[in-house]
Amino acid sequence: MKVIKASNPQDRQLLEGLVKADSQVIERVYDLALPAVINWIKTNQGTEADAKDIFQEALLALYGKLQKEELVLTCTLKSFLRIMCRNLWLTRLRNKNRSAVSPLEDIELVELDEEIIRRIEASEREQLYFKHFDALGENCRKILQWFFDKVSLKTIAAKLDTSENYIKKRKFICKEKLTKAIQADPLYKELTKK
Repeated sequence: MKVIKASNPQDRQLLEGLVKADSQVIERVYDLALPAVINWIKTNQGTEADAKDIFQEALLALYGKLQKEELVLTCTLKSFLRIMCRNLWLTRLRNKNRSAVSPLEDIELVELDEEIIRRIEASEREQLYFKHFDALGENCRKILQWFFDKVSLKTIAAKLDTSENYIKKRKFICKEKLTKAIQADPLYKELTKK
């Protein structure tokens, strides 16, 4: 077996299990990373079936690489698989109008430094926020946006032809609604799990 190095011992065990094609390990890897991949692909012009297909391609590519060469994993396996799936999906979207799809051998397994990982996670948090912010009612979106833009209570009340107390109460309710929606999202649980 080729050398496998991972900063997380559990990820190393999972990778070793993948090399052996251990069905229980494969199931654990699916449970670990597939929900986030489904969520991301569904918000980027895809379906759950597309996501499962892409995830399987990524696993096959990873398996092939593990068979052929040494792997040093500097981020979590979950992040690594999400990035592979993202690259595969973006390639598929680019090639959608053409019949050719990139062969699995062309997928590059990159080592990611901490800064790239931080940026990816920040992007996912931002995407999560806007997904739920955009789902709020129009009044809630307006009120919260004005607050984020530091517009005074008095000005907001005048714009909506209502009292400052009502705006204060609505802001609290809208912010609470947004917070609860974000915290109930499976991606939030995943992003806060460390």
